[in-house]
Amino acid sequence: MDPLRAAVSLSVTLREQSTPDQRAEWGQFFTPRAVAELMAAMVQVPAGTGPFRILDPGAGTGILGLAAAVRVLQTTDRSVRLVAVEAEPGALGSLGGLLDALAEAFPGRVTTELLEGDFLALAERGSSLDPVDLAIANPPYFKMSPSDRRGGDAPNIYARFMEVAVRLLVPRGQAVFIVPRSFASGTYFHRFRQRLHRRAALLDVHVFESRRDVFREEGVLQESVIVRYGRHTQRPATVTITTSHGARDIAERTSLVVSSAQVLRPGDPREVLSLPTTAEDLALLEHLEGWPETLASLGLAISTGPVVPFRARSELLLDPAGVETAPLLWMNHVRPGRVTWPLPRTFEKSQHIRVEAPSKLLVPRGNYVLLRRFSAKEDRRRLTAALLLATEVPSAVIGLENHLNYIHRPSGELRPEEAAGLSVLLGSTVLDRTFRISSGNTQVSASEIRGLPLPPREVIEGLGERWLADPARDFDELMAEAFGWTAGPGGSARSPMG
Repeated sequence: MDPLRAAVSLSVTLREQSTPDQRAEWGQFFTPRAVAELMAAMVQVPAGTGPFRILDPGAGTGILGLAAAVRVLQTTDRSVRLVAVEAEPGALGSLGGLLDALAEAFPGRVTTELLEGDFLALAERGSSLDPVDLAIANPPYFKMSPSDRRGGDAPNIYARFMEVAVRLLVPRGQAVFIVPRSFASGTYFHRFRQRLHRRAALLDVHVFESRRDVFREEGVLQESVIVRYGRHTQRPATVTITTSHGARDIAERTSLVVSSAQVLRPGDPREVLSLPTTAEDLALLEHLEGWPETLASLGLAISTGPVVPFRARSELLLDPAGVETAPLLWMNHVRPGRVTWPLPRTFEKSQHIRVEAPSKLLVPRGNYVLLRRFSAKEDRRRLTAALLLATEVPSAVIGLENHLNYIHRPSGELRPEEAAGLSVLLGSTVLDRTFRISSGNTQVSASEIRGLPLPPREVIEGLGERWLADPARDFDELMAEAFGWTAGPGGSARSPMG
């Protein structure tokens, strides 16, 4: 019996016998065979005489541990000891037979052990989870409660699996995971990244460009990556980044070798992983390294819109007749480069807020750059920025809904040219691509915008002056004039509110 084929068959059976809600309860998403074999191929097996020890935590159908074991056994003379950990009853009932099939396929070279239970709990109890040469996993995926003692401060169980598995590695051991890309950036995973990178070094990454293709059978929309970490005391000079659209074109994947410093900038307090996938991405990052500013160095801040609709329902109005109100802006009002308000009545949400609402809900009239905090899963762009000028606001205050971020100057007001220039930058293909290189999130967090490099103030204002003089100009055309770059279609022209 082919153990890998049997594992694939088991995943089909388990999927048919369970509901999506049942699988979600366990955070269970079955790994396609092509992905499992790619992950196994990323493992480097050093010469040695003892068994190569493999741990598959949260094994499911066991396909990852089996693929890694087969790879070692077929390409080296070493024997294998494979430990699989699983708690879900459906998978557990058949997993032992698959491990036995592996031992039968390679007689005398394989020992296996199946541990029943929660991997994190077993690791905390110091059970028979001995140090290993390789941990390979598609960890479960669900948010962890802060009260869950297994999780530390990890915001999702997959991150905790990564951290505990790396802790079990021998010196120079390896860990290969397929996980959401969300861990690579953002505030929620910041402390996790700090701990992970103190203990292990990133060696290789595979980026899936499609959110849909990798776990197509599971109906998952998620930007996924495969990462290989090593229990190294020193960071390697380079990281290899491969790319495919999804699982079905892995054989045609592209490859790029980049400096480790371009993936994880030395001294970056945010520990963000940038993942360039083309030579053009590298050239862009190298150019932007010369940009000296950030929002903070320019004396600017980014904040989240203070209006949470369900909490401020009494202050919001569909029809402002007879009441003094201010515009209430939602994500829908923010288009590339412009604010369109009000929207037609087909937009059924309140577009007005009382001017006498609590001051904490209102923002003074001024010049701002508005950004959507979320993009749709398959949007072509992640960054959608719009200029809002004080002259366009028909009231002394304005309401900004909680799904918007806004850039402002805490100690004064943004000049129109400065706000316009920032809108051009954030609406350009160049900054959108930069954001995608360093973030796999559909949520555009304020912390990630704070980390974006920016050119000098006079360059920003020059961009704004040219755009304000001709609002029909394309953002990428303006960027090409300022920096000599060429790019695809960018932001569109601004139109005032009203």
